[in-house]
Amino acid sequence: MSTCHDRAQKYRNDSRSNDELIQLVLTKDADADNDEYWHPVWILQHRLPEIIELVRKRVKIGDAKLRETAATILGQNGVKDKLAVNECVDLLLGMIRPESDDAVLSSIAHAIGHLHDPRCIEALLSLEQHPNADVRYAVVHGLSGYDDLRAIKALIRLSADQDRDVRDWATFGIGSMIEKDIPEIREALLARLTEADDEIRGEALAGLAQRGETRIVATLLQELKSPPDVLRKWELIGITADSIIRSATTSGDEKWLPALEKMKTMGVGDSTAIQSAIERCTPKHP
Repeated sequence: MSTCHDRAQKYRNDSRSNDELIQLVLTKDADADNDEYWHPVWILQHRLPEIIELVRKRVKIGDAKLRETAATILGQNGVKDKLAVNECVDLLLGMIRPESDDAVLSSIAHAIGHLHDPRCIEALLSLEQHPNADVRYAVVHGLSGYDDLRAIKALIRLSADQDRDVRDWATFGIGSMIEKDIPEIREALLARLTEADDEIRGEALAGLAQRGETRIVATLLQELKSPPDVLRKWELIGITADSIIRSATTSGDEKWLPALEKMKTMGVGDSTAIQSAIERCTPKHP
C-alpha cells in the first residue's frame, strides 16, 4: 500500500500541463465522474504554490465553472500538508463577497473548511441563511471544528435547518467534532432526539453521551428496542455506549442505571466496564 508521501509524489510527477489538467477538470463532474474529476484536481493542488498566479487569473474570469474549479484547487482537500495556506485563504476570502453563483459559493465554503483558518469564520457567517441548501451545507463544513462561539452558535442554528443533510452535519459538528459543553449545545442536541431520521438522532445521542447528559436515557432505551439488524448498522451505538460507561463511572449517577442494565443485557459495550459502572452507580444503603 502506498504511503501519503508516495501518493503526493505521484501527483507532482504528472507530466501534463496546467492548462491541460484544468480543461480536463472542466469537462468532468465531481460526483458523476469521481476519479476522472478528482485526480486532475489533486495534481493541480500539489502544484501549489507555483500555480497561485494561474489560479488568481482564473478567479477573475467570468466562467462560473472555472471559478468553482479555482476554489476547489485552493481548498487542497487532496493535500495532507497544506501549501501556501495564507495566500489561498486570502484568495478565497476575496472571492466570497462578489460571488453570486451557488455552486461557486459552495466550493468556496468547502475549500475554506479544508484550510481551517479562523479568519474565514465571519465570511462564512454571511452565508448562514443563504437560500440554497447546498451553500448552507458547505457553510456547515466550513464552520465545523472550531472552538469559537460564533461558529458554534451558527452550527446550533443550522442544526435545526429545514434541509436534512444540513441538520445532520451541523448536529455532528456540535455533537462530536468539538468538546465544548455549554447549555445551548445540549439543548440543541436534545431537540434533535425527536428527529425521524435515525442518523441525526444517533449523532445527537452520541454528542449528549459524550457530555454526560442523563436526559438521553429514555431515548436510548427506546433506541435499544430496535431490531438487532438495525442496531448492528448503527455505528454510533458503540461510541455512545463507551461515553455512557465513562460518564457513569466518573459521576456515579444512578440515573444511568436503566441504560447500563439494558446495555448489559443486550451485550452493547464492554461487559466488564458496564458491570463496574453499574456498581459505581448503584446506591449504597447503610
